[in-house]
Amino acid sequence: MTKKWRVIGALFLIVVLLAIWLIWSAFTVPSQRAARMFPSPAPKHDLGKVLVVYYSAGGNTAEVAQRIGAMTGGTLLELTTREPYPNTPMLYLRAKLDLGNNKYPELETTALDFSMYDVIFVGSPVWWYTVSLPMLSFLSGSDFNGKIVVPFCTQGGRSGDFFQRFAHEARNAKLVSGMEFSRVSSIDPPSLDQTISSWLSAVDKEIVR
Repeated sequence: MTKKWRVIGALFLIVVLLAIWLIWSAFTVPSQRAARMFPSPAPKHDLGKVLVVYYSAGGNTAEVAQRIGAMTGGTLLELTTREPYPNTPMLYLRAKLDLGNNKYPELETTALDFSMYDVIFVGSPVWWYTVSLPMLSFLSGSDFNGKIVVPFCTQGGRSGDFFQRFAHEARNAKLVSGMEFSRVSSIDPPSLDQTISSWLSAVDKEIVR
């Protein structure tokens, strides 16, 4: 076999493997990683009655949301889509197309009454350097009616225009400085708790009561 045909054979094999991977990802729903063990959070932060709304695709945003809820005594609300997203890389290919067309998924979550809460934390992973589609769907159907809203995100690279897009989409929200968490799964639990706790202290100082 000549060198030319060996190269062609290798390229063909790569194409076949990529095709198999894409087909597999298109029909496989991503699973969230198992939650890690954390000590009981301390100190506690009294921010009034807190709601933590979040969407999590792989478990990182869920982990942060759960720690915020534990530290503030807040109520957790996880957003879910009626139709699950595929696994990577098809997830990112579909997200890119849907973001370009402003096509948001339908959520299982019904309209919320924010009037009973003092502070609302809203968290999402970063998709294509902006707010994830499920969270954009939630924001497009929500009116915060002057409530204090605190955004947060998780990402593996950079947050891009996440906070600018969030501010644009969060209708009638009194926004407080948000927080981005990078590569959550690689942060040891005590360090993650300390980061969240320090941020919550800053949020407490920023809130005008």
